[in-house]
Amino acid sequence: MNVHLTFLRFVSALILLIGVFRCSGAAADDCSLGKKVDVGEYALWMRSQGQGTPTVVFESGGGEDSSEWANIEPTVRERGGVRTVVYDRAGLGKSDVNLRPYRIEDEATALRRALDRCSIRGPIILVPHSYGGFISEIVASEDKRVKGLVMVDANIPSFFNDKEASLISSRYTPLAEDLIKTKPKLGRNLLRQDQSYPATARYMRSIQVPLNLPVIDITAEHSWVDSPEELAAMRRAHAEFVAASPNRVATFAKGSGHYISRDQPETVIEAILILVSNIRAQ
Repeated sequence: MNVHLTFLRFVSALILLIGVFRCSGAAADDCSLGKKVDVGEYALWMRSQGQGTPTVVFESGGGEDSSEWANIEPTVRERGGVRTVVYDRAGLGKSDVNLRPYRIEDEATALRRALDRCSIRGPIILVPHSYGGFISEIVASEDKRVKGLVMVDANIPSFFNDKEASLISSRYTPLAEDLIKTKPKLGRNLLRQDQSYPATARYMRSIQVPLNLPVIDITAEHSWVDSPEELAAMRRAHAEFVAASPNRVATFAKGSGHYISRDQPETVIEAILILVSNIRAQ
């Protein structure tokens, strides 16, 4: 009887253990082929490919989806021997629309949840372009998985004072309204983003990227701002950002436009690989 009871207990424990493994597997999504993952009330499309550490997560600019990185992400994965992640923010590409009123902090929360669902545990290097800098800076300030940033002509919060944010909102809101006529989903996404710029800028000025975090800040010679005064102010903001920590390095993409990933992809690739190497050496 004792042998029989022991055997039954063993079988019961084995069944329970198998159940635990099955539940654990169901908790995370296989994102290797690209899929939509639930982030709460809506879903983001995300794709995670490759093996190796750290994981490089690409963050697109305003109005851009994950295809922005098509000429860089595979090269980084192959040459760096790393895992790479691309995704579409809410309302862009293959992702659902977030029906709630726009808040920049919700973009960062959604990214973190999507990374969790795709079992991205870190260490992570974030690679944001343009408006995506805001999302990456929030995540870097909150998430211990983040071990480095490669900023690609990315937004620096100190540049966006109340005057500049209001100017951007008034300049780009009418363009987004016109875009709705031909590209409704994209136009509505940009309209929400542009109308919220003053509130976004105020929130971002409260965000502090950790001073001990390695950062490579790549800036374009020909950025997106219109006037010489704005360009000078933007360059001051980037210079002050880099000067605030010895862990931050500036790289100037001479001759490049705002889309450095298209004009000078090797500049971005080399910066990422440098940070990958530095993180592995720690």
